[in-house]
Amino acid sequence: MTPDASKHDPRPEYIRALLQQAGVSQRQAATLLGISERMMRYYLAGERPGPSGQAVPCLAPYTVQYALEALAHRP
Repeated sequence: MTPDASKHDPRPEYIRALLQQAGVSQRQAATLLGISERMMRYYLAGERPGPSGQAVPCLAPYTVQYALEALAHRP
C-alpha cells in the first residue's frame, strides 16, 4: 500500500466504515493511531465544539485515513 493523498476521503461515513472493516473500536483505533478518543469521536462526527460553542468542521486528516486503511487491509 502506497500513500496517495489525492485519494483523501475525510467523510465521517468513510472513516467509520474503515473502523468496521478493521474490526476495531473507536477506543482501540485511537490508541493504535496515537490520538485521543475525543479526537476520534470528532472525526467520526465531522465536527467539534468551537470557541463560541458552535460546531466547527473537524475532518480526519489523510494520515488518519491512511493508517485506518492499513489496519483495515492487514492480513
